[in-house]
Amino acid sequence: MLKRVAVLGAAVLAAATLPVPALAREARSGKIVEALANPGTQQAMAGAMAALTEALLDLKIGPFAKALDGMGDATGNRGAARHIDPDATLGDLAGPEARRMPGEVARKLPQMMGTMAGMAGAMEAMLPQLEAMGEKMKDAMESPADAASD
Repeated sequence: MLKRVAVLGAAVLAAATLPVPALAREARSGKIVEALANPGTQQAMAGAMAALTEALLDLKIGPFAKALDGMGDATGNRGAARHIDPDATLGDLAGPEARRMPGEVARKLPQMMGTMAGMAGAMEAMLPQLEAMGEKMKDAMESPADAASD
């Protein structure tokens, strides 16, 4: 379960940092597939994500818990922070197995990126069809409004 959370977190972080128009432009040029399939890029990303995961595990969670506790009336969890050591880290709360997460991320991310390269290649091939579908949907959504105003 914890591994899934780490992988999901890494994927969300990666997706949130890439602007959608840039992704579309890169997909058309084939650069995304090339980058995702590149072993050097995979190793660099694996190292960066492992370091990020380790930094997150070392993040002190006490101040955050105390801030949430201040919102107890709104959340219904008044007093929850009093059970958390002010010096506790996210890794402390996640448990001893969490310390293996950076290594797991470093080991599995290259394979995941290879899989993503395959998926990106398939999406690249589908882009013209998806754009055509989008145009049809746009036309269909505009038609009822045009008909109603006549």
